[in-house]
Amino acid sequence: MVKKHFVVFAILVLSFFIFAGYVDAARPKNCPIMSDTNVVVYGETGFGGVGVPSKSWITHFMDWWEQQDSSINYVFLDSADVKSDCDLSNYPNVKIYIQPGGNAYYMQRSLGSAGKTNILDFIDRDGGSYVGICAGFFYMAGDYYWQGQYYNWPDLLGRYPILEGSITDIADYDGNPGYALTTMDNGHEMIYYGGPTRGWRDTPSDILGEKLMSFSDIPGNLPASIKYNKMLLMSVHAEAYENDGISGLTTEQRIENYKWFANSVNGVAGTNFYVPPFVQPKQCADGIDNDGDNLIDMVDPGCASPSDNDETDLINVEVFFDGFESGSLSNWYLYGTGVPWNSFSGDSFEGVWSARAKQTGAGEDSFMEKSIDVSGYSEVTFEYRRKLVGLDTADDFEVSYFNGAWVSLEHLGSGSANDASYVFKSYPIPAIASKIRFKCEVGAVSESCSVDNVRITAQ
Repeated sequence: MVKKHFVVFAILVLSFFIFAGYVDAARPKNCPIMSDTNVVVYGETGFGGVGVPSKSWITHFMDWWEQQDSSINYVFLDSADVKSDCDLSNYPNVKIYIQPGGNAYYMQRSLGSAGKTNILDFIDRDGGSYVGICAGFFYMAGDYYWQGQYYNWPDLLGRYPILEGSITDIADYDGNPGYALTTMDNGHEMIYYGGPTRGWRDTPSDILGEKLMSFSDIPGNLPASIKYNKMLLMSVHAEAYENDGISGLTTEQRIENYKWFANSVNGVAGTNFYVPPFVQPKQCADGIDNDGDNLIDMVDPGCASPSDNDETDLINVEVFFDGFESGSLSNWYLYGTGVPWNSFSGDSFEGVWSARAKQTGAGEDSFMEKSIDVSGYSEVTFEYRRKLVGLDTADDFEVSYFNGAWVSLEHLGSGSANDASYVFKSYPIPAIASKIRFKCEVGAVSESCSVDNVRITAQ
């Protein structure tokens, strides 16, 4: 009898585990990708392969880019997501897959053959783009040399020829520190932290794809960034964030690197996410009097590379910019019958400060005006970020320029607005424009107009 009860008990226990297994199999997979997600980033640290600084850097970069263009929506994936929970083919809005820096061996081991298949299907079958940074570049190869030792792990993606690193002539990864701020041939200063290249010691010098950047601090014109089909492969860290595990990089260098990186991602992915213009366009000189003006080796402001011999190129010049980080509106003319605009530190698009008009008074206009000089330019663009909170049909917001008379560019009029975040606006204006102006009229204490990153560019 005891034996019989034991058999029944064993059957019940077995049935429970079988039933639980069916329930688990039927449970929907928890993929973090949403219907509006357009960028996914592999982010599993530790044995997942992504370095902690690398995850922090790519987070800073993506947050910055998302601030520039609110249509960008990114999520992090872990190894389970890439291997099984998120079939990238099921998410047609995803355009970009990013593999940050870290350890390529752990990446291929953690993602395995299933993750490899998912990523390659995303690239080959679905037309997606791949951004590989440092170890993410190594991961795209079929084999590589690391510190002189050869490796060919089975679950590397295998779509790029043999690579090698670290480039100890720049920085030895096993040294202290294992990184260096190094100069690119386009003038940018970027962090090198053990990334791969070709043509240094153990690999051929031919390049599969288009070399976007090369190292300037060592001979050989070694590639630092390559565009191959819809892949952006980075040896250096354009996404590195100053004082976040490194030193030497300045905030100004980081922002310019961000812009270069974002433009390059757009270039491989075919996306058109907004990227701010460079503060100072890169210049170069080829030592030739290209335009016959008897001036040799003069800087060509439109020079895209040393092989660009046209000294007449038009470039975007930043004529005026105010991000209001001085905490003052002293360089603006404030007037009107309403409560004046003021500097506000509670809700900016970027940085700390913005310009805000709040409860100007019902029917009371408040103006913020700035004189500009764009004479002599052929193309002028006026852009800004604005956030309108709680404006109804009784309120008003207007942006205009003056060319002998005020010309309206954006006018709320009898409409309403309640922005959850800053909205980017960009308008062409004529070269005879001499002033720009923002107007706000709001009556309630909960209503306000905020403006940030006002910029005038011209060619």
